[in-house]
Amino acid sequence: MANFWGIMCPLFSGFLKIIGGVECRASYFFVRGSFSEAFHDIDSNVYVADEIDYLVCGGFHIRALKKSSSQYLSHIQPIPDASVIERDWDAFGGYIMEKLAKRFSSIMDLEIKELSSFREGYTPDGLPIMGFLPDFRNYFCLTGMSGSAVALCPGLSRIAAQWLLSSEPAADTSKFEVSRFVPLHCNKHYLCQRAAEVAGSGSNFLDPLYQWSTARNLRTSPLYLQFKEAGAVFGEAMGFEQALYFATDKSNTVLWYLRLVTVFCLLGLPSSEIGINYPVGKPKWFPFVASEYNACRERVAIMDISAHSKFEIMVFIDLTPLFSIDRSLLSSLSFGTDEKVVSYLQRLCSASVDRPVGTTVFTGMQNDRGGYVADCTLSRYLLAAPSSQQTRLFLWLMQHIEPTEVITVHDVTSKYTTLNVLGPTSRLLLQELTDQPLDSQTFPAFRCKEVNIGCASSLKAVSVSHCGELGWTLYIPNEFALHVFQELMRLGKSYDVQLCGLYAFNSLRIEKFFVRWGVDITSSATPSECGRLFRVNLNKDFIGKKALLMKSGVRRRFVQLLLKDHDINNDPWPQGNELIYRNGQFCGLTTSAAYAFTLGCQVCLGHVSVDGCKSLREADSFVQNKNFVYEVEIAGKRFGVQLNLYSPKLPMVSSEHPQHYRPTQ
Repeated sequence: MANFWGIMCPLFSGFLKIIGGVECRASYFFVRGSFSEAFHDIDSNVYVADEIDYLVCGGFHIRALKKSSSQYLSHIQPIPDASVIERDWDAFGGYIMEKLAKRFSSIMDLEIKELSSFREGYTPDGLPIMGFLPDFRNYFCLTGMSGSAVALCPGLSRIAAQWLLSSEPAADTSKFEVSRFVPLHCNKHYLCQRAAEVAGSGSNFLDPLYQWSTARNLRTSPLYLQFKEAGAVFGEAMGFEQALYFATDKSNTVLWYLRLVTVFCLLGLPSSEIGINYPVGKPKWFPFVASEYNACRERVAIMDISAHSKFEIMVFIDLTPLFSIDRSLLSSLSFGTDEKVVSYLQRLCSASVDRPVGTTVFTGMQNDRGGYVADCTLSRYLLAAPSSQQTRLFLWLMQHIEPTEVITVHDVTSKYTTLNVLGPTSRLLLQELTDQPLDSQTFPAFRCKEVNIGCASSLKAVSVSHCGELGWTLYIPNEFALHVFQELMRLGKSYDVQLCGLYAFNSLRIEKFFVRWGVDITSSATPSECGRLFRVNLNKDFIGKKALLMKSGVRRRFVQLLLKDHDINNDPWPQGNELIYRNGQFCGLTTSAAYAFTLGCQVCLGHVSVDGCKSLREADSFVQNKNFVYEVEIAGKRFGVQLNLYSPKLPMVSSEHPQHYRPTQ
């Protein structure tokens, strides 16, 4: 419950040096008595459980863990064999005992036997670490239970045993893989701050919208201060600060609320705003997101998506001989358009990427079982993927370079500031800043060109918005970011330009049935299950093709669910992981949810079981059976839904995207 020890473990040479985990002390005491049940007060993060003739009483509180970094680091040392450590009644009694007495007042009348303290390992995100470590042959890791060892170990041990015997896990373990971390997660100062919050947060971090309040402002866009001044409320992904929404209301109530949030953050305490969770109903930021959504759909909006992972893939060339040749020959050398890169990417990507330079392709990368390793866009040869893919996709790309291939992969996530300029008038705004024609004939959807914006040159512009709206993604060298942003905002005034955040983006994508890797689809999902088989080219060889061709039957189908008779002001809101029922029987789970402003209702994405169906057509027919009644259960209350298998057609102010731009078919 108090002190910390470092958990020094080799990971893989030259990349990460330790596993992202810190051990802290967990304490509990025994009293004489008995209960028939175990009780866990999630709000206070204390518990009481029966242990034969005694009651085990314990818990955590974040303030009990709060120390300076120097104090933390002085305790980081190799872990001794013994798991039981010295007792600390002062720390326990000052925080945990007080909450136990308040929640279970009768405990104080019982005889206290003893206080026990032991080590417990915590990871930066509160989830365990499981799987083989890259670059260490046959090194399997299962650790970092973050206070949930009793609950997790039986199931994880079974999965681990099956994994070791069959060379692949029997369940989706992508959220537990060590490759979900980046180097900053192994920084000792970072671990000491974050582990305190993980231990003190209980199960709050399982909320899909929970945001950590410790170890923040580490990775920021060059436009961070400009966005903050504009009212941005930030969340964190892979240590990267990204705007969730913009609090543009300057009323005294909102300002007081935001100041309170700032105080909570400085104290290292979770708050309803920093933790961004709304387990009951309509959030305070709803009107802000509604305004941003309308800007994306009706005018023009700017979104900073610099947190997205970015990789440049090219042929490795030894530059040493270049110093002895005529410099005039340098211009004739090609560093990225070599056919060897195409051959390499064709093997990894399930879509055909052998396209002319200047073409952008939506493609998946499949594992040996046909599941998604990545879902990304490839603009010869810039690869963009969700922020959670930064380490795992880099490793996947590196591991599949054949010994005879002279391919190199560069992680350029921190090289570019990435702005998404989207909306019906985005073309008009950008055209005022560049001499490159942007009309639909010259620069249609799914194209990539090098353009000048204002006085900044050599920017990569990709005519993809990632959420189905007309727009461009601009990859801007960091030194030009401020200039480009200021020019967009200056000329954007005449178009009523507006800044928007991640929540508006989620509403746009979920409304159009755009699934997202790591949220809706993972390594266990196949293209046929989520309506993306049309993006797979089975006429070429690629990793996972054999598994896709040999698939016998369909296990589940991804669906879009529009909630009926849901009162957004009084009913609980969906967040993801809600139960889906078919004629009263459980049949699946939601994966993400958002309010769809054009459709005027809550929309969930999720999957429903279709076991026994031998083909995708049969599965679709089964799911859409008119005799089936589907419901989604939110906080114990069930709501009827309209089920969609394909992206709905929405009224558009301006849409020039071809038919194949639809996310599902």
